[in-house]
Amino acid sequence: MATKQHFDVKFLEEIKASLVEKKNSLLEKLNTWEDKSSPSGLKEMGDIADMASEINEDVLNSVLTENEVDLLNQIEKALTKIENGTYGICEGSKKKIPVARLRAIPWTPYTVEFAEIAAKNRARMQKDRRITESQPYIQALDITYDD
Repeated sequence: MATKQHFDVKFLEEIKASLVEKKNSLLEKLNTWEDKSSPSGLKEMGDIADMASEINEDVLNSVLTENEVDLLNQIEKALTKIENGTYGICEGSKKKIPVARLRAIPWTPYTVEFAEIAAKNRARMQKDRRITESQPYIQALDITYDD
């Protein structure tokens, strides 16, 4: 269970502003796409802040890259953590994430050490999956021979 991390109000306001700015930047990309694609649809949902919760995931995936969709989700998660007082705690190790890392990557859910371990594990799993997928499947046949 994550312990609560307490930061000063000024720091949290700075981080929250940074997160909201990045979120709005990603959502503006959707808004720009909407302006070029059709006269109705996304814009009818309301302002940019409302779009995040209303937008269809298929539309997100067609406009934003997989990394951008992941980033948008991480930003939302970080904003929620700020609100509930658990911001700055590594989701993997439960250790405090250093302030310098939070300033650099305010949506990060991990310490540098845990992120490196997670990245190595993902790479190993992807390699194992590629090896498994490249192996031909040979179905065993039940053959009986008459003498």
